[in-house]
Amino acid sequence: MSGLVAAIAEQGQRLIFFNVLLQQIGVPVPAEPTLIVAGSLAGRGHLSLSGITLAALVATLLADLAWFVIGKRYGARALRKLYRLSSSPERQQSRTERLLTRWGPAAFAFAKFIPGLPMSGPILAGSMGTALPVFLVCDLVAMSIWAGGFTAIGMVFQHDIERVLRTFDRLGGWVLLAAAGALAVIVTWRLCRSLRRRELA
Repeated sequence: MSGLVAAIAEQGQRLIFFNVLLQQIGVPVPAEPTLIVAGSLAGRGHLSLSGITLAALVATLLADLAWFVIGKRYGARALRKLYRLSSSPERQQSRTERLLTRWGPAAFAFAKFIPGLPMSGPILAGSMGTALPVFLVCDLVAMSIWAGGFTAIGMVFQHDIERVLRTFDRLGGWVLLAAAGALAVIVTWRLCRSLRRRELA
């Protein structure tokens, strides 16, 4: 096991927790590459699958419950302030409301895959008066689809990811960070394009 992979394996659960937490509270630090690498390590026995799940679960619940409470307390005002942070606030608001109007709380399962919506979804659910048990169930389902999906990708392509990581280990950590960011952008772009096509269909 290369030095880079060993470091990721050693700090795996803590890294997943903080990465997912930061992304879910709105910091532009993609967690998807971390989950993919963690999945590849779990597939080779270097990380615990239950540990990955627990770390992602706790981080997601902490962030989403905080946004949900903010939505309950401040309602539309919180959403307006959040949308102002977006490059296209009207489009972001329209997309969020359309998803939740059409699918209800189950829209969180889709929102996790769309940039910006992981924050606005829980706020809007709180402002709409969604019951906490309903919110928690939908949030757990959404987290399972989101985190489980990217972890599964890592497990399926574990050997390819190992070869890539070994190459990056020789080239240096900054290359890994740049590649992880590029991977997150590509995956997110493809998912957004797929969802947009479904909306237009």
